[in-house]
Amino acid sequence: MSSRRKHSKSRHGCSQCKAAHVKCDVVQPICGKCMKTGKNCEFKNLVNARFLNTHSTSYSQGHPTTPPLLVTGPQDNTTIASENVLWDELELMHHFSTVTYATLATRNDLRQMWQIQVPRLALKQKYLIHGLFSVAALHMAHSHLDNQSSYIDRAIRHHDISIRGFSLELQGNITKENIASLFSCAAMTAMFAFSLAILRPHEEPSRPIEELFGIFTLLRGMPVVIGEMWNLVKESEIAPMFIGRQVDDSIVLSDDVTNAMKLLEDRNQLTSTLDSDRHTYALAIKGLRDCFKLISSKDRNNGMAFSWPITVSQEYIAFLRSRRQMALVILAHYAVILYGVRDTWWAMGWGSKLIQELDQVVEDEWKSLLVWPMENIVRGR
Repeated sequence: MSSRRKHSKSRHGCSQCKAAHVKCDVVQPICGKCMKTGKNCEFKNLVNARFLNTHSTSYSQGHPTTPPLLVTGPQDNTTIASENVLWDELELMHHFSTVTYATLATRNDLRQMWQIQVPRLALKQKYLIHGLFSVAALHMAHSHLDNQSSYIDRAIRHHDISIRGFSLELQGNITKENIASLFSCAAMTAMFAFSLAILRPHEEPSRPIEELFGIFTLLRGMPVVIGEMWNLVKESEIAPMFIGRQVDDSIVLSDDVTNAMKLLEDRNQLTSTLDSDRHTYALAIKGLRDCFKLISSKDRNNGMAFSWPITVSQEYIAFLRSRRQMALVILAHYAVILYGVRDTWWAMGWGSKLIQELDQVVEDEWKSLLVWPMENIVRGR
């Protein structure tokens, strides 16, 4: 008697409950039994099942089921995973277009570029849209502390997809159609790298100097790769990014900045024995002076902090890698520029972290050249 009742009760149930001759609560898209056992739930007679769903015993016991008009067919794990990806990307696109874009610039024309032109370009280039997602996810990690690790993981996943496509595009044909997308992706990759280096949890102490090598290589490589198309990118959809990037020589730097640059130049003349080394350092110091002028201009934006890494030479980067003291004290003055844009989330903490590490690796006879950077950053001058 009881087994006949069980069998009759299961005739409207899912295939798995029928096969096991157990009672099915007929809840869709996954019945209670399959939910517990993790089985793939399937209903053969969907019309009857939908009708019974609204009158099932589980509903009368206080377990509401899906209304009949909203019931869908069986979903496999692939479908559910695809829906999760869709919601993930919609959330990140919405956040970028409503919140993140406004944090990437202070000028209205630049904000509009990040909100409208860059997402529009991203719809045509997979690597760019994933770069956009990675930046949005890291930005959300700053404000969602309770779920920070999840957003960091999402940011890294999208960044990995982005950088693969970006690298392939750089190796292919660079055209006037993709040049703006490539440069936008490079800018967002730099923001990503700066932010992740400070934000992510480290198994070992943070190493800002090491992190900068990759960022410098990425940024300084863009003018080289773009080459003769440099003028095209400055006239493209992202033209606002280049407004105010010409150094205004009429700007007079403050006495403390001028004196700090002069001390670097004097030490370079005294200690660099090779003309080639002296020239490399002189160019790096001139680039720093120009960068200080850029961030002092009326058209400044915090992205101008990238101007020095873009122009710094391969030789200087090599000197940094080998921990040459002159290269390190020049870098300490760049830390002041990063500290100056500390109100930007992607640069937050960089100036302080960098000067702390430099104070540990710079030798005692060079420490006098750290006095000015330290006063500006550690003491908050």
